[in-house]
Amino acid sequence: MKHFRFYIREQIRWLAVIVFIAIVMIATMLLNNIPVREIVYGMILCFFLLIVAVLTGYARHYDNFRWLEQMQKNTSEMINDMKPPEYMYETQYQDCIRSIAREKNEFQNQTLKRQQDTSEYYSMWVHQIKTPIAALKLLIDEDIRIYLDADCAGEEPSYLLHERQKQQELFRIEQYVDMALQYTRLGSDTNDFVIQKIPLDEVIKLSIHKYAKQFIHKKLRLSYIPHDIMAVTDKKWLGFVIDQLLSNAVKYTKQGGVTISVVPTSADVNESKTEEEKISWYERTCHTDNESISIKIEDTGIGISAQDLPRICEKGYTGYNGHADQYSTGIGLYLCREILDKLGHKLVITSEQGNGTKAEIILFHSLS
Repeated sequence: MKHFRFYIREQIRWLAVIVFIAIVMIATMLLNNIPVREIVYGMILCFFLLIVAVLTGYARHYDNFRWLEQMQKNTSEMINDMKPPEYMYETQYQDCIRSIAREKNEFQNQTLKRQQDTSEYYSMWVHQIKTPIAALKLLIDEDIRIYLDADCAGEEPSYLLHERQKQQELFRIEQYVDMALQYTRLGSDTNDFVIQKIPLDEVIKLSIHKYAKQFIHKKLRLSYIPHDIMAVTDKKWLGFVIDQLLSNAVKYTKQGGVTISVVPTSADVNESKTEEEKISWYERTCHTDNESISIKIEDTGIGISAQDLPRICEKGYTGYNGHADQYSTGIGLYLCREILDKLGHKLVITSEQGNGTKAEIILFHSLS
């Protein structure tokens, strides 16, 4: 009925003209003493023909409307299935549509090519910049080794501290380079996910080894018990997520330490939570499974404020902690969420300002 009302509204002027002509013709025939019965018979015949014309026109109007709706959903396929035009203006409209479709395809191809070129450039740049970073790391390590071997009493005690600080800043640069590479890869049409059965202990230990100097430099305690649990996931991408979560834990923890645990679970993560705890958790909507495993990274750091917690995984959002830390980019947790979403896993973060943060990676369909 909605389409029919629209059609009548569009044809109202012609219908008004037809009604006016009918009134004029009836008046003329009455003035010429034509019997009323013949006039009524003629009007009924004309009304029947009018109804046929309206229904025929509405049928074509409805077909065109449905075709336009389908074309909005899939322009590229419907553009070649346009009906032959009946009027000159329809021919011009179809020519305009084809012209716009060609321009759209050209623009999309150009945009895709620029994106691919940019992605390839950044990937090449990241791999190239890793060479001088590795060289600098070796030079700093060599300077520290020479100093320790020489044990020169004449050297200032601050020398080692400065070299350690150089190591920290260089490590931070390497982190951001890796983040840029993963960001570029994640946004591409293809990815290098390799889903297989892997030992989680191996992935976690690689991240711990990577951040060992950070723990030593900040004098933080690390608690982790090795295990033999296996899971089906991507080793490299899961390792990147653990790296980011561990990096945040170290960055925002001034004293105390970080605890990493791997816990098999057979219930939904929220079943044991109170209503208040459920509200404080940020969750990526995902299915639940009876067989899952949870990788928990808990710290004793500054925590996350209640107003920032729901937005911490938004791209570019830094919040209160980001304002306090000039190095924060607001990209790390965003990448974690996107990567875990593509892997079919789940990210859950809970925190209270001043009382630390707990980040939990839930892997579904895990195997032990």
